[in-house]
Amino acid sequence: MKDRSSDTLMRQWEMLRLIPRAPRRITVKQIRHALVELGFTTSSRTIERDLQNLSSRFQLVVDEAEKPFGWSWAKNANFAFTPRLSTTQSVALLLSQAHLRSLLPATAMNELMPVFDMARGEVAATGWSEWHRRTAILPTGMPLKAPEVAMNVQVDVHRALLLQRRLMGWYRSKGTDEPKEMVMHPLGLIVRGPAQYLVCTLRDYPDVRHLALHRLSRTQVLDEDAKPPVDFEFQRYASTVATSFKGRGQVSLVVRFHATAAEHLRDTPLSDDQVIEVLERDQVRLTATVEDDQSLRWWLMGFGRHVQVEAPVHLREEIAEELRLALEGYGSA
Repeated sequence: MKDRSSDTLMRQWEMLRLIPRAPRRITVKQIRHALVELGFTTSSRTIERDLQNLSSRFQLVVDEAEKPFGWSWAKNANFAFTPRLSTTQSVALLLSQAHLRSLLPATAMNELMPVFDMARGEVAATGWSEWHRRTAILPTGMPLKAPEVAMNVQVDVHRALLLQRRLMGWYRSKGTDEPKEMVMHPLGLIVRGPAQYLVCTLRDYPDVRHLALHRLSRTQVLDEDAKPPVDFEFQRYASTVATSFKGRGQVSLVVRFHATAAEHLRDTPLSDDQVIEVLERDQVRLTATVEDDQSLRWWLMGFGRHVQVEAPVHLREEIAEELRLALEGYGSA
């Protein structure tokens, strides 16, 4: 025969784990439904009585401002119980572990391992247990293998960014064999395709540079504060000029597409002002405001004969010249 006191203790334990920290709240009805899923069948009256008893021993508070009343752990509660992760929270954590590993500092990853384990436990008996393994983030271009970044380099870069300290290391520039010693002022990290880049300034120069992490070695976090450029804001920088290919600003792009080649752009438009006009003979004309940079040229060239740039004129002429040179290369083979 099952020990009733043991059953009560386990039910109350799960109730304490279900209650979130203020300002979030949970109602008696929500607790009862959650307990049923955990194998505890009880009445709302019993739960209310349990909550009143538990609140005399633990830092639980009830919000009576509106009905149904909501229960929470006090904001400053110091408790040994961990509030139960919801299924949604657990899936989000496991997705971040699977897909954002390269952006999470190693120290944070180590500290989060118990939370990831808790998330796995919460979804173990549900249909969500394999969700992070059944999702993938795929590149829209040619998939490239990620370059290997030394663990100590990644740790030092993350630590320098976290502490806002200068970073010393040896960097091998593209096209060279010998690395050079550099003192960097870290500003942020950018992931472009499979590679990670440290956005920084060097020594006392104001120019913002991008250094590939896989070309860094023998790094060391210095005991000196990093000095960012005046009025530098990383997110603003990343959203406007954080690219290896300097653009010319925005332009009004007008291109003629084969209808099937442009079909996906109806679902994933280039811009908010995109317009697609249907022409004759399976042709469409697309107009959109876009950044005039190198990635635009690569994207257009990828459509080959299925696209023709009409405007701006300079872009039409550049792509025509690229195609002419490409044809000459194939002709001389």
